[in-house]
Amino acid sequence: MSSSIKLWFFRMRFNVAVFMCGSVLLAACSSLPPVSALVAQKSKGVSCTTTGETAPPQSELAIIALRHTVETGPLYTIPAAEGVVSCSVRHEPDTIAIEYQFKNGGWLRVKRNSSIEYTEQEARFLLSPVEQPTAVLANAERTAFGTNGCGIDWHQGNRQPAADDSSAIEEVFRGDVCNCQGRVRRDAVGRVVGLLLRSAC
Repeated sequence: MSSSIKLWFFRMRFNVAVFMCGSVLLAACSSLPPVSALVAQKSKGVSCTTTGETAPPQSELAIIALRHTVETGPLYTIPAAEGVVSCSVRHEPDTIAIEYQFKNGGWLRVKRNSSIEYTEQEARFLLSPVEQPTAVLANAERTAFGTNGCGIDWHQGNRQPAADDSSAIEEVFRGDVCNCQGRVRRDAVGRVVGLLLRSAC
């Protein structure tokens, strides 16, 4: 076989290979869902009702991202293990509020104000005695802020009566980043009935 014929065959095989690879890549890329759908796939898929103002696309993505963070954290996953009754999302300018109701009678309320970078997760449910509340909150801190958390010292807490119930006691733990704060709430007999994580960067 002459060198010109060999060169022609080589070029034909190369062009076919390029065409096939390009077709595969085009099909793969064209089948990818939009960014919002990709983020939503990471969520637990809990259906939420929406109230308040209609959120613009950027806020919709912020809601999806916030839900993903919350729904992968222990303040949600522990009570949600027994089932979720409802979820509601309210959007106002600069503010997102999410509330979950659980089958065990507990709830989780989340607030995010982007204008002042304020975020709060407050959960009320009866924590099992086998769970260490500070370990649960430390896990929630890492879920929200990454491996290093936000500097909360879980070994130094100050106890004080709860503002809304004099029979309950709250132990407050503070951090040195973003005004982070964690709270463990106990009822009159010492059971852990509430957990809170708050930050304002």
